[in-house]
Amino acid sequence: MKEGCSMGGTAAAGGHGGHEGHAGAPAATSQQNPSPKARLAQPVQAVFDNYIKLQGSLAQDSLEGVSSTATAMVKAIRGDSMKMLSQKVAAQAEALAQAKDLETARAAFKPLSESLIQYLKDQKVPSGTYHEAYCPMAKASWLQTDTTIINPYMGKSMVHCGQIKT
Repeated sequence: MKEGCSMGGTAAAGGHGGHEGHAGAPAATSQQNPSPKARLAQPVQAVFDNYIKLQGSLAQDSLEGVSSTATAMVKAIRGDSMKMLSQKVAAQAEALAQAKDLETARAAFKPLSESLIQYLKDQKVPSGTYHEAYCPMAKASWLQTDTTIINPYMGKSMVHCGQIKT
């Protein structure tokens, strides 16, 4: 186990209770925010849906489905006639699709996360749709749909390390 994270793991009072055992399953809704989630235009929504699957897999220390999910992101971006997401994002997803181990996959996930976080800011997507989380140990942010930290950079050893930024 890695040591050192003293982050709370959740933005809501009550800690991690009830979340052990299914840490890798991306949460579709937040108990703290029952309001409807804003939807992004297709194919951007497909990219973000696949991104959340990747986040869950990496949090479970799994590469299962990572290549095919990242490849689906690349196809959605490159097939978008309106070019809503840049080719840089497609290249970042492609690098993740080619990862052969967790360390490489997590390294590729960082710039992809940064680009998608910036996209949401640029598009002024309402807060509560996606939450930006940050891990001080990995020195990296990611997006998730719930307020309970599910850390893709530390995996099972420190799945709740980090904090919600937005």
